[in-house]
Amino acid sequence: MSAIKILHVVGKMDPGGVETLLMNIYRNIDRERFEFHFAVQLEGEGFYDREIRELGGKILLQPHPRKGLGPFREQFLHNVRENGPYAAIHSHIFQFSGYVLKLAKEIGVPVRVCHSHTVNAEQRTTLFRTLYRHYMKSLILKHSTHLIGCSRPACESLFGARCWKDTRTELLPNAINLLPYEQLPTDRSGLRQRIGVTDPSIPVVGHIGRFSEEKNHRFLLETFSLLVKAVPEAQLVLVGDGRLREEMERLAETMGIRRQVRFLGARKDIPEIIGAFDVFLLPSLFEGLGIVVIEAQAGGVPSLVSEHVPTEADLRFGMVEHLKLQPEVWVNKITGILGRSAAPDWQTRHRSLKKYGYDIRESIRRLENIYHA
Repeated sequence: MSAIKILHVVGKMDPGGVETLLMNIYRNIDRERFEFHFAVQLEGEGFYDREIRELGGKILLQPHPRKGLGPFREQFLHNVRENGPYAAIHSHIFQFSGYVLKLAKEIGVPVRVCHSHTVNAEQRTTLFRTLYRHYMKSLILKHSTHLIGCSRPACESLFGARCWKDTRTELLPNAINLLPYEQLPTDRSGLRQRIGVTDPSIPVVGHIGRFSEEKNHRFLLETFSLLVKAVPEAQLVLVGDGRLREEMERLAETMGIRRQVRFLGARKDIPEIIGAFDVFLLPSLFEGLGIVVIEAQAGGVPSLVSEHVPTEADLRFGMVEHLKLQPEVWVNKITGILGRSAAPDWQTRHRSLKKYGYDIRESIRRLENIYHA
């Protein structure tokens, strides 16, 4: 019996919250029963493309919608007909999901999932953008069989504040594979050495995220430049890639902190890297959830996050604090955390992760039910 094919529509399979979730799912789902394909809009080899192919999946490319709806429609429909049939099309590209799922319905795909992973923080309020948002929302509500979001703000941002009256709406937390976090050693010195920190007494402050505006790397560097005045030996570790990386490297140089900031690029060994941190920082300007905060708590690392990170990211065992975006406030909190005692044990963390739905096995079970709908 052939595997059930699911098509995920994304921008590109580079590291990020959406892509991390999808890879967690694909690595752990029964791949004899389910085969994942990924329709991408951005050219060039994605960070996860090779692994996807090794797992039995496919990468399908179509032109970016900005190049015209006609070319996008033609190639997308060709990809679907050539590589299907698909039991479900699962779209992760926010508002444009409306058009994708309209096409999916036209060609008879039975399950059409619109998945919101973020909040709409777009600043442009032109008449065209307003009409675009309203039109795409109408297509989403008309053509989706399932409306999924990683948090309540993410659902309401894409589907509207009244979405909870729609039986198609449900929350699906950005779950993670818990096993690597359970296996983290109590002695973290080896983990710190793998990121180049050999002295166990050196404080390590870390961040994981794509180098884009919403992750607010400039604030991270401003905060760290103040921190080193109080804690001169501190190190800042930045994991991720993106178009703003070179600019942030230059900024760190200008601030005179470049030697203490480690730019590690995109990495797959996230549990081990998190395990090397003393404090995790997420000063985002907006977030759908912030899966990295869940990962930090799984690793037993205290987190300081902006007020824009949804409260659902807090597993409620005292490891997350929401703060206003004021560098002095963050520095005071970081120095306080550095003198704190050990993190809660794995059993405590594990109970909270399961209680709030962040075990990847539960998310897979729910998705399998959706794909079979």
